[in-house]
Amino acid sequence: EDVTRLASMAKLKVGRLSRELSDACLQFFGGMGYMEENLVTRAYRDWRLISIGGGADEVMLSILSKLQQARFHGKKARKK
Repeated sequence: EDVTRLASMAKLKVGRLSRELSDACLQFFGGMGYMEENLVTRAYRDWRLISIGGGADEVMLSILSKLQQARFHGKKARKK
């Protein structure tokens, strides 16, 4: 249960930070960031997949909220 909570928190944080970083890179490079031969474009696509591949943010938030609710009520969280 604790491992699930920590893994969900890490996935959520990495997904959000990777999107934030890629957006900042695109802003910095401006129009050049959208050119196909630019590494920023490739990084943007790759980093976007990190948050999708690891599980959508909503899924991670759902897992965390169920675990938190179970901790609050002193019960074990049910897995589906």
